[in-house]
Amino acid sequence: MKKLTDWLEKKVYPIAMFFEQNKYLSSIQYGIMLTIPLLLLGAFACIISDFPWQPYQDFMIHLFGEEAWASWNWSVLNPATFGLIGFVTLIGTSYELCRKNNVSMMPGVIVSLMSYFLLIALDENSMLSMNEFGSSALFLAIIVSIVSCEIYAFCLKKNLVIKMPGNIPKFVEEQFTALIPTLISGALFITVRFIIQTTPFETAYNLIYGLLQAPLTGLGTSFVGTMVITFLNSFLWFFGLHGTNVVSAVMTPLWYAARDANLLVYQADALALRPYIVTNDFANMIIFLGGTGLTIPLAVEMIFCCKSKRIRTIGKGGLLPGIFNVNEPIIFGLPLVMNPVMVIPFVLVPIVCTALAYFAMSFGIVPLPTGVAVPWTMPFFLGGWLMCGDIRGGLLQIVILIIAGILYYPFIKTLDKKYYEEEQEVTVE
Repeated sequence: MKKLTDWLEKKVYPIAMFFEQNKYLSSIQYGIMLTIPLLLLGAFACIISDFPWQPYQDFMIHLFGEEAWASWNWSVLNPATFGLIGFVTLIGTSYELCRKNNVSMMPGVIVSLMSYFLLIALDENSMLSMNEFGSSALFLAIIVSIVSCEIYAFCLKKNLVIKMPGNIPKFVEEQFTALIPTLISGALFITVRFIIQTTPFETAYNLIYGLLQAPLTGLGTSFVGTMVITFLNSFLWFFGLHGTNVVSAVMTPLWYAARDANLLVYQADALALRPYIVTNDFANMIIFLGGTGLTIPLAVEMIFCCKSKRIRTIGKGGLLPGIFNVNEPIIFGLPLVMNPVMVIPFVLVPIVCTALAYFAMSFGIVPLPTGVAVPWTMPFFLGGWLMCGDIRGGLLQIVILIIAGILYYPFIKTLDKKYYEEEQEVTVE
């Protein structure tokens, strides 16, 4: 085991570090993280609006009226939360990428906004559609922010700027400094817009979706793609890298696209078969259930099945956060990071449980995710139930947690024996 750990540390760890420190991935992650307040508010609103219990729905319709109850979330609040995910990610990614490039941030954000508005399309009434700003446009927003900010940074670093007298205030100077990058970005993106209009895709969103997003979504949400992502998440965490951040930076746009596709089908016909199994909610409620490694049952075993005071104390501290899908106390406290005894179940448990959930949905035993957003902090059973709009989703979570506990048990007992013996030696001395 030590040879394997040493080999992984020498050969694989540098590659993993490259991905975590990559300025584009970390900037995208920063931009996506900015949407969390919107996501949580929008998700809780969806739960309140679409809680799958008919007596509750009947009561709310009676209390507020059918029209008001039907429209307050989906027509009003949802467009102002989930409907701005792509737009907010554009701003956040641009800001962070400019910061990493050591150039003024806000002018770079303005250049990105202009570039994005040059590409988005108007509807038949010459109005902007909210679809141009939501999660379905996330891929386009990320591409625009990276390209426009790199143009801006390149111009500044190559001194392709308008020089101002030394007595000009810095804030004013920055705006004139951004003028040439703005002209270059404007010329580039308006040219791209008109070129795209001559193609069958007609709009930048259709082009990105048709050539990149749809194929990548299909690949990334396939069984093989999901298994690879699940493995990488635990594998990176084993080295102390935030695997969830790395994986999410790449996969979140694809998972959002899959969730949106499911939601469109669900809203049209709640009984119709949704197209995707793996969505953003599947990732949160299955792959990351209880945090990376599905460690809720491990925490229970640490408390009730172990003799080591160290393990029992860490288990007590990690159980409650784990119920809300936060398990850093277990990952770094036990630890699971760089722990040769626990590496096998830490990597194996998510793969086995995710595969089980995937096939349970694939064979129709459990309904596919509806596309209605569920907060990532939602405790197990409730989270699965809301994700699928069916109690079988919650029961699936319980089943996979039981399986996770069975797989973890022999390994945590082995570690417990080791720690307990060390504690006894210290007591004797």
